[in-house]
Amino acid sequence: MDLRLVVSQMAVLFLLIATGYISGKIKMLTPEGVKTLSKIVINISTPSTILYSVLSDAGGITGERTTYFIIMALLAFALFFLIAVPAARALGRGEGSGARGQESGVDSAGIRHNSNSGLYTSMIVFGNVGFMGYPVANAIFGAESMFYVALFNIIFLIICFSIGIIMISGKGGNINFKVFLNASLAASLISFIIVFTGFQAPSIITNTVSLASGINTPCAMLVIGATLAQVPIKDVFAKWRLYPVALLKIIVIPIVTWLVFKQFMTDELLFGILVILSGMPIAAAVAMIAVEYGGDERIVSAGVFLTTLLSVVTIPLMVYVLLT
Repeated sequence: MDLRLVVSQMAVLFLLIATGYISGKIKMLTPEGVKTLSKIVINISTPSTILYSVLSDAGGITGERTTYFIIMALLAFALFFLIAVPAARALGRGEGSGARGQESGVDSAGIRHNSNSGLYTSMIVFGNVGFMGYPVANAIFGAESMFYVALFNIIFLIICFSIGIIMISGKGGNINFKVFLNASLAASLISFIIVFTGFQAPSIITNTVSLASGINTPCAMLVIGATLAQVPIKDVFAKWRLYPVALLKIIVIPIVTWLVFKQFMTDELLFGILVILSGMPIAAAVAMIAVEYGGDERIVSAGVFLTTLLSVVTIPLMVYVLLT
């Protein structure tokens, strides 16, 4: 793997994020515009990217390999929880002890809240494997990786919007199963069919999907940058607990993932994808769940900003140290 190429690709992604950030700050990309662009990424370009990974005949995608990667991804999430749960409990205990035996604390605004242990766990476990994962993996591994990133995203969705809701709400909550009915999941299921049947699509379909997938990386990076522009900088650096969370999310977890899975994974591409996705910054989906189920979305938003900013450095380092 050519490190210079990886650094160059990450620099391009960073410049796109910076462009989105500036566009958001000067209101060229308004919050409404970001939502619209985000819908395009979620419903058009990302599903197209998933489909193109199998329609382009990138090679190496088989039913056996698919099943193997699903098992590895499930084991990876189990490892993430094993690391995150005790660390999050330690951070939560530091916030104090409240009524009914629940941990609680008082934030800088004087607002008393229940312990954020479940929130910290979700922040450490769930990375931005969608918006950030697809373009980064594509830049590093090429089109063949997109199908496997899609598989990882399916598992992410199932765990994040079930266990994640339970942890963040602190009491369970009604899981909205509509979240699983989305274009990316549909594209993934169609990709399964293509892989297991060997279906060959007409060139006009492949070319259309190719063009639609081409906008995924720039649009996703612009959305990330414009979203970060909405986060007050003071919120990012004033919350000291974000620093150990960030350390665990983008440094400790990918290193441990590399140490554990290198013992038995012989497929270099799948191993590399797993390691890279394990080191993605905090997922914006965690903030969405926090808003919906009573978590502290301010902490998550600040964490997304901090880890996304740091990932511009940590991802090339991860590739250099762990994958070359």
